[in-house]
Amino acid sequence: MCNSQVGWSSRLFHSVDHPENFPVASVLLPREIRSKVKAIYGLARFADDLADEGPWPVGQRLACLSELATMIQGSKAGPWLKRSGVSEQAQASVNALRTQGLNRDAIICRELLLMLSSFAWDARGFCPETGEQFERYCRGSAASVGRIILELHRISDEKSLQASDAICTALQKINMLQDSGVDAKRGRIYIPACELRALGYDAAHWFAFCAAGSLPQDLKLWVQQQAIAQCDQLCLHQHLVARLPLRLAWELKAIIAAAASIARALARSPDPVKARPKIRTAIRGSAVIHLLRDWIFGLPVPAGLRQGGNQGNDA
Repeated sequence: MCNSQVGWSSRLFHSVDHPENFPVASVLLPREIRSKVKAIYGLARFADDLADEGPWPVGQRLACLSELATMIQGSKAGPWLKRSGVSEQAQASVNALRTQGLNRDAIICRELLLMLSSFAWDARGFCPETGEQFERYCRGSAASVGRIILELHRISDEKSLQASDAICTALQKINMLQDSGVDAKRGRIYIPACELRALGYDAAHWFAFCAAGSLPQDLKLWVQQQAIAQCDQLCLHQHLVARLPLRLAWELKAIIAAAASIARALARSPDPVKARPKIRTAIRGSAVIHLLRDWIFGLPVPAGLRQGGNQGNDA
């Protein structure tokens, strides 16, 4: 439900010409669904680059994202997209949606607009104050992707939506833990300020530690604990696969298995800022067997989570 730089899957997953951490448009999906996913991803990637890349000031980025949102709703490229030299790319991205008939799906359009609103937070230099604010950000930046995929498969029951939201949010958080050092170099921090304060730090401390290339022991422990917590979330909500068509279920199992490999690498990393965990290094040796086991059989649920996990399955 997200994109891929997963080396072991080079033959299994399509390249979409941009490095991310989780697979998108897998050959496991039916061809008609795959083409829709690639069109959606193309627009999302373009919008994310408007927020992240290029030489434009914040106001110009926000204006371009706003104009792209109106294009999804039927307008033509506006003056800021033209001034930025990306109006043709914007039109091509929107045309791909229209070619697939996705602009006529109200749910998909709503989720895309929600995604753009999260990208606008990125453009402003998102620095969450509370965990709740970070969760709202993840709702647009990550959970919207899962909801779009479910909509493409005409799955809309509340239990599936809730499980998808939880899985996609966990994927987003694992990605942000993995990239925390890289993000800091770009002036970004996704750790809620309240959690840093609880450890006696603030954003300035975090940036300084990352610039120095190493975290103090208590922050290393915090990252490790967060990685374990997100792996637990994947465990608790992987029952979603039982509600999905077979090919989508295998796609999701592959994504969860890859994400769990990264989370485990973060949890055992002596310093995730000094050495960013990658999927290629996370699945060396016996870890390859663990990844294949997780893909085929699902993540093993820790004993402490089994009661809660069973309750979630029976709910």
